[in-house]
Amino acid sequence: MRLFSSEVLIQARAAIVWDVITDGGNFGVWESGIVEADGAVRAGDTVRITPSGGRRPVKLRVRQVSGNVMTWHRRLPFGLWNRTRTFTLTPQAGKTRLSVVEKHRGMLLPFSKHGSKDLFLDRFTDAVRRRSEILDRATPETRAMQNLMKAAG
Repeated sequence: MRLFSSEVLIQARAAIVWDVITDGGNFGVWESGIVEADGAVRAGDTVRITPSGGRRPVKLRVRQVSGNVMTWHRRLPFGLWNRTRTFTLTPQAGKTRLSVVEKHRGMLLPFSKHGSKDLFLDRFTDAVRRRSEILDRATPETRAMQNLMKAAG
């Protein structure tokens, strides 16, 4: 098994951070490292994510969403390869600690391109931090306008 992780303390409320990491429709708007997400980021749903860099889409299953923990799971048949990415939010006095842990398992693991560090996770958590802090500082009027624009499509 290989384990990768990244953690960041965000100067924003947990509800804002949760909205950022579950709003797949906007992943391509901010520097998430994801160009597009097709599907809802909800428990039991399947999401097709296209990472930046021109790679092909990856199909993930959202296993768990509880308001502070979400798990994305991808696997190949016959136990060849499994990847589970767990997002955990921990509120801390008006701030939020975001922890992302990714576990890789399976028979193809020795042939994986991943080394000892997955830089994507660090870039992703830092981008979530920046986006969440901007949104948390926005005025209620600005948030209302963003919600209207989002609903308009």
